[in-house]
Amino acid sequence: MQTSNVWLATALINARVRNSAGHDLGKIEDVAFDPVSGNLQYIILSSGGVLGMGDRLFPIPLSSITLSASRDHVLLDVDPETLKRAPSFQRSAWPDVSDPAWPRTIDDYYGRQRPVVVSERRIVNGPRRVPARRGVSIVGVILLLCLVVAVAWVTYLVSTRGWDEAKQDMRTSIERAAYAAKETSQDAALTTKVKAALSLSRRIPAGKIDVDSQGSVVTLRGEVPSEEIRDLTESVARDVPGVSEVHNHLFAVSRTQ
Repeated sequence: MQTSNVWLATALINARVRNSAGHDLGKIEDVAFDPVSGNLQYIILSSGGVLGMGDRLFPIPLSSITLSASRDHVLLDVDPETLKRAPSFQRSAWPDVSDPAWPRTIDDYYGRQRPVVVSERRIVNGPRRVPARRGVSIVGVILLLCLVVAVAWVTYLVSTRGWDEAKQDMRTSIERAAYAAKETSQDAALTTKVKAALSLSRRIPAGKIDVDSQGSVVTLRGEVPSEEIRDLTESVARDVPGVSEVHNHLFAVSRTQ
């Protein structure tokens, strides 16, 4: 029998098999190896007629047997009736061991955990996806055109007037643009204040009056129902803070019912 923790096939073959109750279940007639891994998977138990079923062969998972304490026989912890119902075959009719159903039936019966086989994944090299290019935004195009125009303008100034004069012209142009932007914002603010003052008067048809501001000068255009309302509108506009002069182009139009 076995003399170390190594299972020897020569020690297993013809070894008697009993259960923990001492019932004789037969003997080990052969062993079965996994052709892929080369591992010992099953012992082939020959009942030898002790189960009353003739000389049948029972494949038993190696994990289901242990060596007895006396080391003179192998333990299989099943009772004879359970073994009778286990998968078996005649000596003259071995099953197709290559059929996956054969080991699965044996392992399921004895409750053996089968190893999980991770199937290989094939990686197919397909055409590489090229990320779609995002379109250039309109704002980007406008900024690019502005940059091109600015570079061309600076180049023209330098080539025609020299660097010093071109630098002075650019500074003047920038100051004028800044001043114009400032004036535009101030004009808009003054126009808003005048319109707000006109709308506070119930007598003035503020919705029919156009207000335009340039600097501190306010121009009024539109129609009013009377000369009195025309003069009142001019007076209200002139009283708005920031207004220095009012150009009154309002027309007094009286409508008869």
